[in-house]
Amino acid sequence: MQNLATLYHLYCLQSFGEEFCDDLTPIATQPQKQEQNLGYNPVGAKIGFITQTPLLNQNNHFLSKKSAKMLENIIQNVFALSKEEYCIFSFFKNYTSTSINPEEFAKLEQILQAQILQSQAKIFIIFGAEELAYPLLNATPPMGTFFNFKGKKLLITHPFKALIQLEALKKQTFIHLKTAKALLDNTKES
Repeated sequence: MQNLATLYHLYCLQSFGEEFCDDLTPIATQPQKQEQNLGYNPVGAKIGFITQTPLLNQNNHFLSKKSAKMLENIIQNVFALSKEEYCIFSFFKNYTSTSINPEEFAKLEQILQAQILQSQAKIFIIFGAEELAYPLLNATPPMGTFFNFKGKKLLITHPFKALIQLEALKKQTFIHLKTAKALLDNTKES
């Protein structure tokens, strides 16, 4: 069962652009204490971005990987936001691959849902439908349209790995992002 959970976890990480090597230390011999990143959530956040794995380091700077660079470009070029206007959360809180059992999965779901509800941001973009949004929300809203979640507006779009691998999805994702930007601009004017 542990191996199946590990494989599922690795599959999820791979679907978001993570890369692996074959000579990892077995989980039983890994150090127990792992650095965690609970995300970045300034008080004045207006919009949030949710990814599967952390894209920020402990100092809230973007990591040097393709998915982090893509998110940074989206924030700067599509939304033109200052650092105080957005928050970034991830489902997994560790930078390293770990096995995950159903209890741990449920705990991470609760943490992320609490982060969404506690944030001042009213709009969230989730990068990944089947990998992240559907299990998190226990629903299957269509991609690119808003979904109400306890007073928050959530929009689901493609995961970063898919965007990196399939050029055609970038146009569709850009349309989704423009929809979110229009709602954000309307809330600023209100």
